[in-house]
Amino acid sequence: MKIKVWDGGTRLFHWVLVLLFALSSYSAFQDKFGIYADIHVYSGVAILALVIWRVLWGLIGSETSRFSHFLRGPKATLDYAKGAMREAPYARVGHNPLGGLSVLLMLLLLAAQTVLGLYSTDAMLFSGPLADSIDSGFAEDLTEVHEIIGFTLMGLVGVHILAIIAYGVRRKANLVGPMITGTREVNEGVSAPKIANPLLALVLFAAVAAAVWYGIF
Repeated sequence: MKIKVWDGGTRLFHWVLVLLFALSSYSAFQDKFGIYADIHVYSGVAILALVIWRVLWGLIGSETSRFSHFLRGPKATLDYAKGAMREAPYARVGHNPLGGLSVLLMLLLLAAQTVLGLYSTDAMLFSGPLADSIDSGFAEDLTEVHEIIGFTLMGLVGVHILAIIAYGVRRKANLVGPMITGTREVNEGVSAPKIANPLLALVLFAAVAAAVWYGIF
């Protein structure tokens, strides 16, 4: 039978984040003036708003989106990792312990990356929206960390894609489809998770986006 496992807000967050991260990464390797500078700044600020929304949604959103649903302790996560490709599919709907850990790591790195980007500068053509508010030498130091985290995130995205492929090949499990449709096939007796009102997700994001824009610009 099919049940709904991902709410619209979480799915939209995921795919908009994919697009914005691609734009941000591409513009990072271009000469940062004119349109590429604008793309890099605004995609980064938008990612920051998305990350803040996702953290809040992880506290008050749908059951499968809540941190309390998918984050597990070190032992449980390690036990799952040891048998991840050998045992039966994870019994609960939503993220498995490894997936939950990757979500947390991604959110932490994206938060650090976008905040550092606000203060980054190349000391020539490009500066983040808040770079002028700190010492120029310190801003250049933050820029170096910003670049390191950026490459780290690109590597993690690659690992994420490989994990999805491996999961599909070894377990014949489609992880991409449910993140598009919101539904997945489950065994009889598996209860559907509680899905939050989409209006709550919309209002929350509007408030976060307004606060981020006001605080930065």
